[in-house]
Amino acid sequence: MIKSNLTLQESANQIWDVIVVGAGPAGGLASILLSRKNLKVLLVDRQTFPRAKVCGCCLNGNAIATLKDLNLLHILTNNNAIPLEQICLGSGKINHSFSLLKQLVISRECLDASLIEESQNMGASFLDNTNAELGELHENFREVILKKDNISIVAKTKIVVAADGLGSRLVVRKNISSHLTSSNTRIGAGTTIDSPPEFYTTGKLFMGCSKGGYLGIVKLEDGRLDLAAAFDPASIKKHGSVSKFAKFLLLEMGWPVPINLEFAPWRGTPSLTGNTQKIATDRLFVIGDSAGYIEPFTGEGMAWAFSGAKFVAPLVAKAVESWQPELINAWQNNHAEHIKNRQFICKAAAILLRWPLLVKLVIIILKIFPSLSLPFIRMLDKPSKATLSS
Repeated sequence: MIKSNLTLQESANQIWDVIVVGAGPAGGLASILLSRKNLKVLLVDRQTFPRAKVCGCCLNGNAIATLKDLNLLHILTNNNAIPLEQICLGSGKINHSFSLLKQLVISRECLDASLIEESQNMGASFLDNTNAELGELHENFREVILKKDNISIVAKTKIVVAADGLGSRLVVRKNISSHLTSSNTRIGAGTTIDSPPEFYTTGKLFMGCSKGGYLGIVKLEDGRLDLAAAFDPASIKKHGSVSKFAKFLLLEMGWPVPINLEFAPWRGTPSLTGNTQKIATDRLFVIGDSAGYIEPFTGEGMAWAFSGAKFVAPLVAKAVESWQPELINAWQNNHAEHIKNRQFICKAAAILLRWPLLVKLVIIILKIFPSLSLPFIRMLDKPSKATLSS
């Protein structure tokens, strides 16, 4: 288990260079990169680690290239990340498997905890089970109110990095920015299953599409089965629960239903597609899911998180040295160019997956012309400009 390496009171006894709120992939990686620059970094999360997450266990070539470029590939190899060699795409009883090129699978319990541990090794401080709220803005620092075990203190920092997930409570509650949710967005849900059916083989991603949502299934490095879904709220209501709709979808696909699926502890997320209007302001940068999100597909969400952390780190370092208002536009423009522009891939996939008949047509075409899948897979695996330009 990853533990805090300082007390709440100790966090109030100095002015930090950076406080990173949220210890997921974006926040964890940002903490590592900023600590490497010899900055005093405090990483804060309201959860304890390791912790389960709904999705994000697939890393595409873009995400892997970013970690490799940052000399962090050992986080994957040390945790026995599994090569993901195939994807089986299905709609109804029609399905087809085609090859993937450079993808890996690793549980979020391992990945997130390893990023935190790496940041601690680089000199970062970490507080778990701690809620954070933005306090007052001063000329040379920002206040961050930290709450743990019914105790509240005010910490001071030159820069805040918000990486606290979908909807970013940190900035929305302070009315720094609003989070606009798409009108027809789906919600995320996921669970893990012990002792899964042999049908779900290691190294293969299963994605089943039905009217009302889709379900991705993959085996993790510890043998558990990870199920991650994007479902319409109306479909969940119609079937009575997330688990019952997942079972219905699997039966519709003709795929085995894991034992006790209906009684598995499902975890949910807010609406999957949304836009954060302002992702930077005075002494504050917003990264990862907090900066806006599209229904992800085969590791793209993780790639955005890693690229965002990598690309924001130099701007944060400049801001610590000397705050300049121009850094606000710099982050907004670079996020749009290097991250948001890649999200059209998932926008297209999300539209496709809302039409099961269209998915069936695509599957039939891929069966006849399997090479047609290669441009799409190569696009997912291509490193972002942020990585290529490092």
